[in-house]
Amino acid sequence: MSIIKPSKSEVVLTRLNKYSCVYIVTQTQRLLTNPSEIDVNSVEPLDYVLITDEQPESFDENVIMELHCLKKIGKIIADETSYRILRSQLPKEMLLPATPNKLLVSEGLIIKSYPSENREASTPVTYMITLENGCKLFQTGQSLISKTLSKITKEEKPDITFLPIGFNPKASIASFLESASNAESKLIIPCHGGSVKDIQRIAKKKGLKTELAILEVGKPFVYKLS
Repeated sequence: MSIIKPSKSEVVLTRLNKYSCVYIVTQTQRLLTNPSEIDVNSVEPLDYVLITDEQPESFDENVIMELHCLKKIGKIIADETSYRILRSQLPKEMLLPATPNKLLVSEGLIIKSYPSENREASTPVTYMITLENGCKLFQTGQSLISKTLSKITKEEKPDITFLPIGFNPKASIASFLESASNAESKLIIPCHGGSVKDIQRIAKKKGLKTELAILEVGKPFVYKLS
């Protein structure tokens, strides 16, 4: 993976798998969301790892332990189920449990946890991340944007929202487009799905007004704040 050093007004985003693992880099911060099925050597030491749920697409204990052994993790913020799994294996001071509607980090970086619509997970959450340059990211993991979460995006006004497509094309594209329409976001990045490359064409055909960006796995994408 090529390395791009962002300017003060830029954020470099790299999808590291076909799910929702995203490597987030600014001039001073590095975060990783939902690490699974990745090469741990593809990331530099991280300030935070964020986990939305305990499902294997979002949470791989082996990857976490590899990152820990390589001293590449500062702190881990995890949903309650993932937190319980990790607390017997890692130092307590490394871990922060996330429940819906909680302010988790507030110095130099703001991370809030919100509800999730992922019905297959035990205690899922979503995360609103405000980086030091003001860029705001909404990581939904495997959650769609319901009316409840739509209200959150209207209040928070994220610059970027990561939305799952899913792996069942007929059902998932319709759900994705509905979620995208519900999201008050400047940019939407499709994740967690098999139809990522097709979605831009379909969204345009269906009249979706929000801009989409397709991130190829392993290829850095530079977002510049306006």
